[in-house]
Amino acid sequence: MYVVKIGGSLITHKDEYCSPNLEEIRRYAKVVKKIWEDIKGNLIIVLGGGSYGNGVPIRYNIKNSDQPWDPLDLQMMTIKMFEWISLVCRIFREEGIPCYPFQASSYCTTKDGDLSEYNIAAIKECLKLNILPITSGDLTFDKDKIFVIYSSDNIPEVFARSFRVKRVVTLTDVDGIYTTNQMKDIIKLVNKDNYREILNLAGDSNKQDVTGGMKNKLRALIRIAALGTECVICSGKDPMNLIPAIYSQTPPGTFISAWECEGSSC
Repeated sequence: MYVVKIGGSLITHKDEYCSPNLEEIRRYAKVVKKIWEDIKGNLIIVLGGGSYGNGVPIRYNIKNSDQPWDPLDLQMMTIKMFEWISLVCRIFREEGIPCYPFQASSYCTTKDGDLSEYNIAAIKECLKLNILPITSGDLTFDKDKIFVIYSSDNIPEVFARSFRVKRVVTLTDVDGIYTTNQMKDIIKLVNKDNYREILNLAGDSNKQDVTGGMKNKLRALIRIAALGTECVICSGKDPMNLIPAIYSQTPPGTFISAWECEGSSC
């Protein structure tokens, strides 16, 4: 099982409002089609929200429940995210990939912003039919905070907790995690011994991003690595990078090795 998260900055115009990059989405669909016979039934794609996931909470004042928010507007995050997922599904279908849209608000809830409860029975049945589940972040109802914007960076953890996932891949608009803010040298390996130090190097996004930029991506992948699943974070500017990121023993970008933690040991 593999989970691939395609960054919103790659497939939307992130500094605009709900603006998909149709050409790049199609390029990704063509790459998935190349490996489809090998990977069908064992792949889940998570879409970064990009100009949807970041633009909608700002426009409708629903970044968090501490703001003055209108119950009439709460639905808009889920409506626009379903519009986004459906658009991608349509393009993948046109390229011959059977796929199905799933919204995070329908299968998980949070507590103080962290994953709380989830039910992915429908996604499991979808995979049994060799249909590609496509999902994203969303507004989720929260036991402590009423609601939160739950980042697509966090969604792969749901599947890492539910399947024996071989690898989680996060494709971004940069080459990996850098040693400095000058973006010159890539950190090739993150593991149980150095992840705290490297977390201090990860920064925020330089584009509109309501969910924490690179630091949130790395935190999410470290949680997954601690479940025993290896992770890769690398550039997706060339969609063909998806293939070595999934399969290679020496993938591009930053590799996060798997380990397993017990109790409060990590």
